Amino acid sequence: MRGDEPFCDAHPSGHSLSHADPGGTSNTPCDEGFWHPDRADELADGALHIFSPEGADIRQTACLTEFLGRLLQCSPRDIPVTHDGFGRPVSAAPPPAAGWPPGARLCLGIAADPGRQFLAVTRDLPVALSVHTVPRGPVGELLLPFTPLERRYVQEAPEDRRAHRLAQLWTRKEAALRLTGRGGLALADEIDALSEARDGKVVIPASPAHPGGIAYVRDLPTGPRTVASAALAAPASGLRVWRFAVPRT
Repeated sequence: MRGDEPFCDAHPSGHSLSHADPGGTSNTPCDEGFWHPDRADELADGALHIFSPEGADIRQTACLTEFLGRLLQCSPRDIPVTHDGFGRPVSAAPPPAAGWPPGARLCLGIAADPGRQFLAVTRDLPVALSVHTVPRGPVGELLLPFTPLERRYVQEAPEDRRAHRLAQLWTRKEAALRLTGRGGLALADEIDALSEARDGKVVIPASPAHPGGIAYVRDLPTGPRTVASAALAAPASGLRVWRFAVPRT
């Protein structure tokens, strides 16, 4: 598949992405640029790569493999995808023609909110995403699944920033829980997503319903009404956000 062919009969276009919360909650230093098929080797550089495809639901395996085929410059039929217990795609094996070492894999994270979807790609590093629209109106009734420290952090913000802070904290928790196992949303009020560790470490306590674990969480740059976070099994070497432009034919 060439990089200039349509993706699922749609035309993904680039987004101008900005930091989600310039008021201080963001931990998103990153590189941004336009993706080109010649960059396929960069997917193996140890960084967290973020794409925002348009026009087709990449949670569907056919559309996902078509998009991955574009990134790797290979046929979608040559990319086997592995799913987790919820049916979410979590990894893909690059074909031999891609030149990756035997056993190497693309770890995948996918999340969507109305009008927007994100795909995270890393090499051999499990990743999970959470994306949400910033709620409108008062946030008081939404504070239940947050720790006392997080509630203060939200309530101390200017009124027009409280919903944004709350939504960003929630995506951090949800991404971390998705990464570390099923059955954990009931633990949300026990998870500190305001960790001051520079590597973004979030500790998930073990429970009878959840194995617990550690996630390394990064906020992602998004538009003004959307927030997103990625959780990884270990710190990534960097964050690279790609605008994916496809010429119209």
